[in-house]
Amino acid sequence: MNKEKKIIVKNYVALLFIQGANFILPLIILPYLVRVLGSEKYGLVMIAQSVALFLTIVVDFGFNISATKEVASIKDDQEKLSQFYWNIVFIKFVLIIVTFNILLGMTYFIDKFKLDPLVYLFSFGLVIGQAIFPTWFFQGIQKMQVITIVTVGAKLFFTLSLFFVVFGPEDYVYVPIFNGLGFIISGLFGFIFSLQYVKFISPKLMQVKEIIKSSSSLFYSNLAVSFYTSSNTIILGFFAGDSIAGIYSSMEKLILAIKSMYAPLYQAIFPNLSSKPPKQVRIFIDKIRIPIGIFGVVISTIIFFGSKTILTFAFNDPIITSYSIVFQFLGLISIFSSLNMLYVTLYFPSINQYKTRMKILISGGFFNLIIALILVQFFAIYGVAFSAVTTELFILILSMYYYYKKINKKVAY
Repeated sequence: MNKEKKIIVKNYVALLFIQGANFILPLIILPYLVRVLGSEKYGLVMIAQSVALFLTIVVDFGFNISATKEVASIKDDQEKLSQFYWNIVFIKFVLIIVTFNILLGMTYFIDKFKLDPLVYLFSFGLVIGQAIFPTWFFQGIQKMQVITIVTVGAKLFFTLSLFFVVFGPEDYVYVPIFNGLGFIISGLFGFIFSLQYVKFISPKLMQVKEIIKSSSSLFYSNLAVSFYTSSNTIILGFFAGDSIAGIYSSMEKLILAIKSMYAPLYQAIFPNLSSKPPKQVRIFIDKIRIPIGIFGVVISTIIFFGSKTILTFAFNDPIITSYSIVFQFLGLISIFSSLNMLYVTLYFPSINQYKTRMKILISGGFFNLIIALILVQFFAIYGVAFSAVTTELFILILSMYYYYKKINKKVAY
């Protein structure tokens, strides 16, 4: 157990740094970009980034869970590991082509995207970088720490480079270019480093089809997640304008940075927990649920009482600070999300209940989409914030319902 704990801690620290590169690093440049670009151009950049994040979900296809679990189970068999590795790489390569064509179609047929097609196309660098970085592979073999320094270093370099290339609203297109380069270089380092653990084996079409079939429920689940994580900024952009979308996205970035503290913990635990019997998984979930909930309450309380101070410190923008009540309300996500992630990211995948996870997340995704589309027309940013928070609560309630339903079934049996 001591050895297992050490591996989990090492992988958690590594994943925390990588998540930091994805979510915390942008916060370093965020105040500067908001001030230099203005809320309108910054909002445009964030809308394009939200579209890219949506496409990233498509390319990932649920492999962050299914592939991680499979790699963890076959990591000692190089032949099987190599075959599986190249099957996944092949699928991701095809999906990159598919999603890029989807993006091209959006910039050609949708009027809003026609106005600034380059900012959307350059944002696709994020999709490419995330796709070629084999996080699922390193999680599975539990060696995340070995490539952390290189990947974080690449993203840090290109993030800080924005200070030297963005001087006014007209330079907004450099933001997706340099962000994309950071992800692509990081992804290439990760991909090249992973090759030392596998040998090349041509992808097998029948196995590829089976992998796609087995991961489809996870794909639908993760796609539904994007309905309440990436769509809100896009919805605000269409109905309330780029400026309001930029203001909302600024506060949402802070909340995502908080959520990014939980994700690495669950990702580090997952490979080890997925090999345990369901009873041990439940015992572990029950053990950490209260500390996770308490931590979420503390963070939410800090945001509630310190919202204006936090926003002023982070952005030094009176317009953003004037919406501090929105930030106070979004702070509740730190409670609801930390707990619902415990079930949908850790518990249900660990016991192979992918379809249950899919039901929960698809329900949550459509719940947010419907509520946000209705409320944005009457309450703009306040309506979307209400939708985001209530969706996280809705998912938590559904998760706990299915969790206790499953336990009661086993007890009855």
